[in-house]
Amino acid sequence: MADSAEIASVKMKRLVDEASQVKYIPGGALKIYFRSANTLLRQSKLYMKENDLMNAYKFYMRYATLALEKLPNHPEYNKPEHKAGRIELVKNTKEVLNEITHLKPILEERFRRIAEKEIAEHEAAERAAQLQLTQKLESSPRPPSLQTQKTYVPYEHWNLAEQLKDIPNQPPYIYPSMGMPIIKIPTSSTSVISSPALPPKVKYEPPRLPPKPNEYMASYNIPNVDPIYESEPEFAAFTEGGEGLRKVCLPRNIYDIFIKIAAGNTLKNLETCGVLFGTLAKNVFSITTLIIPKQTATSDTCTMTNEEELIEYAEEKGLMLQGWIHTHPSQTCFMSSMDLHTHSSYQVISPEAIAIVCAPRHNPNFGIFRLTNPPGLQTVLQCTQRGFHPHDSNLPIDKNIVGQGHVILDNNMKLDIIDLR
Repeated sequence: MADSAEIASVKMKRLVDEASQVKYIPGGALKIYFRSANTLLRQSKLYMKENDLMNAYKFYMRYATLALEKLPNHPEYNKPEHKAGRIELVKNTKEVLNEITHLKPILEERFRRIAEKEIAEHEAAERAAQLQLTQKLESSPRPPSLQTQKTYVPYEHWNLAEQLKDIPNQPPYIYPSMGMPIIKIPTSSTSVISSPALPPKVKYEPPRLPPKPNEYMASYNIPNVDPIYESEPEFAAFTEGGEGLRKVCLPRNIYDIFIKIAAGNTLKNLETCGVLFGTLAKNVFSITTLIIPKQTATSDTCTMTNEEELIEYAEEKGLMLQGWIHTHPSQTCFMSSMDLHTHSSYQVISPEAIAIVCAPRHNPNFGIFRLTNPPGLQTVLQCTQRGFHPHDSNLPIDKNIVGQGHVILDNNMKLDIIDLR
């Protein structure tokens, strides 16, 4: 039977294994992965501020895995144009490794205390069940004692021949004398006979109680290590591959807001795009800011011209990239092949990232999309074609998640608008 130290060790190993599972798909642009690493680092620090040490440890580990194992193998890693990105990555990695070293013994001790508590609670529950059953057996009423029975012979001196002797015209017949049967009937006599002896007591072994959630099963020889958290993280949805997606909240009236911003371009049959930023708190993203970047547009494309400036501005304000929004001034509400490529760079940075499409001249006129994962994200990142083109996949590449995904439309949320055009 495992003790608390062994349980803690297994739980810690599970956390390390989970934390090391960083999303890296060959084919993605290196600058996007640098940005993804920075996002992981920022999320780690936010979790530290909330004292959510397990999530902080997990995201620090993902940063270290990406920086030390994945990105050095990228074909563009050693190119001169990425020197600044490499220097920043190495500098941040030193900080991350220090945090991992600091957090590991703290989490091991926390797991050990949790395991001790779980084992003690389980043992207490077993003792309580044993005591309850013992008390129940001892308090059960015994069957009533049988009372003494008296031997009674009815008509003890009665004789048939004697009774018939005075009846006339009856031939003489001598009846044999025979003993009468002895019948035992209950009586209220105070004399008592002993009742049958009770069978010997057998030591009762109570059945094993079912395990409580997150508790150690004492009947197993190995510890139950699921889940690794004191309380399960809440996921609003899961990808096709089973990855949990954290909840994303945004204002319900975001369509109306953006359509007004894009109205001038829509009349000219030009697309308009904006970038969604927000905050992370208690494992939930909140989209609080819409930034309209400098851009060029056609009837079916829209391209930012100040992407780096936009990202730097948002990081200075402490905002986290959470997706983008754009119009289809004359087309229906769907994700074009170019839209899919644009969104892949967002979803690499954050699996919860969303793409919103507004098509004011069609019904439905609003959609919230993400790439399937797998196969959508992998298919698009590995695709080298440009312009409008089909993607070779037998399964859906993208998915409209309005009303069925990890995105929650909130009537009470406000949206800050920053127009940089």
